[in-house]
Amino acid sequence: MTNYSHSHICQCLSRIATAHRASSLTIAGNRRQTGEQFVNSVLALARGLLDLGLLPGDVVVISASNSDWYLEWLLAVAFVGGIAAPLNYRWSFEEAISAMVAVQPVMLVIDESCCQWYSKLRNTDIPSLRWQVLIGSHRPGYDKTRGALTTEELKKYHVVSLPLDFLHAPEDAALICFTSGTTGRPKGVVITHSALIVQTLAKVANVGYSEDDVYLHTAPLCHIGGLSSAIAMLMLGARHILIPKFEVKSAVEAIDLYGVTSLITVPAMMADLVSLIRERDNGKRRESVKKILNGGGGLPLELIKDAMKFFPRAKLVSAYGMTETCSSLTFLMLCDPTGETSIPHFQSYAQSNCHSIYQPEGVCVGKPAPHVEMKICLDDSSHVGRILTRGPHLMLRYYDKISPRPSNDVNEVWFDTGDIGSIDDNGNLWLVGRSNGRIKSGGENIYPEEIFKSREALINWTREVGKRNGLVIVIKTSDAGVNGRRPRISFGCERSGSYRRLSKLEVLEDRGARKLTGTKKCGCPFLLKGQKLTTDGDWMVKVVCGVHNHVANKNMEGHSFAGRLSQEENEILMNLSNSSVRPKDILSTLKSRDARNASTMKTIYNARHRQKRVEKKQKPDMQQLFGGENSIATSRS
Repeated sequence: MTNYSHSHICQCLSRIATAHRASSLTIAGNRRQTGEQFVNSVLALARGLLDLGLLPGDVVVISASNSDWYLEWLLAVAFVGGIAAPLNYRWSFEEAISAMVAVQPVMLVIDESCCQWYSKLRNTDIPSLRWQVLIGSHRPGYDKTRGALTTEELKKYHVVSLPLDFLHAPEDAALICFTSGTTGRPKGVVITHSALIVQTLAKVANVGYSEDDVYLHTAPLCHIGGLSSAIAMLMLGARHILIPKFEVKSAVEAIDLYGVTSLITVPAMMADLVSLIRERDNGKRRESVKKILNGGGGLPLELIKDAMKFFPRAKLVSAYGMTETCSSLTFLMLCDPTGETSIPHFQSYAQSNCHSIYQPEGVCVGKPAPHVEMKICLDDSSHVGRILTRGPHLMLRYYDKISPRPSNDVNEVWFDTGDIGSIDDNGNLWLVGRSNGRIKSGGENIYPEEIFKSREALINWTREVGKRNGLVIVIKTSDAGVNGRRPRISFGCERSGSYRRLSKLEVLEDRGARKLTGTKKCGCPFLLKGQKLTTDGDWMVKVVCGVHNHVANKNMEGHSFAGRLSQEENEILMNLSNSSVRPKDILSTLKSRDARNASTMKTIYNARHRQKRVEKKQKPDMQQLFGGENSIATSRS
């Protein structure tokens, strides 16, 4: 029998049916649903799943773009006691199969964006799979020829007064969210109903979500950030604006058209929004936006200023968390125009020292939410250590694994986040990097070698790892080790240091246009330190700060630093050039040797030109006059 005193995300249905009975609750393209229509759709779908034979504890995997149908499926599966397992629609078929093998679903629900998975799927791939359902638009007859069901077929009962008798899955499980973790394989994280509800309360307390919000779904519903905010807005009864996926033009249009008040971003999204507003809309301000929650990495300081300028009425909050903790653990108020709840130290970035939250020892990510317990497990005399947490926000377990909790009391277990950091005297958490020597760089966990055989080996490894993750790592300082000191070297990001928005203004004589020049610097705190050991000439590296406060480069091709040729590549170029090999063939040869070579044809031409200049200087004056490409003899022949 259902215990209605226990948490359940479908408890939002009563509020939705009342607060938005006749007003729009969801807007997705040309489709609009009132609160009453939405609730009836969820109940009709739930009744169809019950009649089909779905049982409490059954896993339903969903892979689709954001839509109102997606929200209906999340709630309908939970209503009947099932466990929804969203898959990333950007995954390859092989990644999707790996995730499904792990959770053994009984039903696969997909839209047109993932129809290729359906066509490739065989009965032997997932033995537990009994039903396949298509949602949204799809090719005519596709479902019939493959034996798939449709959402419309399951909604054959149009219920108006069905009691809200929802069921619970075993162990209070609500969702299975996938995370790559540290192994690179999709791992299913079991999230409970109570964890989702306390996360809702955390967002209400720290961001200020309310029933008056018009929430734009910018994050995919397959990620814990998008899921947790979506559930929060459903629990509150707010209005939902859904776009299939984040595209900056459609997002800005939705903000203008529907008066969006709330959205979530990651640094790349914020950069795209700021860029479009500045370039296309001449900096037009969006004053309807009142709340922006940023996750997935710290915002560059200059981007914070731009966000304050283009969204002048928005409370800007940064959050740190992970899938295993049901999204946000800590919150940091970056800007609050009302001044009601801002942390004074960070209240106004326009008038304060913006570099205060980005220090060499890490990045400040704010204070824990009220329900979150957090501590630092110190491994030595340092104040920095592994970040541990406990509370009702924690995952139940990784799916198909034994629960990490030795008893029913969650407070008896501390969860190791895998990050390292410290807590200052004001209770703020400072994130330094990954534990066990790992560097979290560009979304990939990097395990550095403890010992390098030479200084050059350390430099090459550092630059190679950076290039692999779309980041450029440069030497900041180098000490040869005189007067008894051991040789040392430090590495930082090319974007470390202060950011100068405009370094100069120039007037071009031919067109009278102004040329604005700037810099990439944004105060990135990433820092590695290498030191020569006393024996054998080996070097050791230490991660001082393993995080970046900016987005990695999507493409390193043509980058001014990453595209430079190494000494070996220069020698190859010289030999091939002297053998009259064409520049494009030289570039092809270099790229065949190194798949991550970021050089371009311009790099090759410049290197050849420098080579010829060096060779010319080495020749006597008379030889330069009568020999070579620019000689008198050559010009007369």
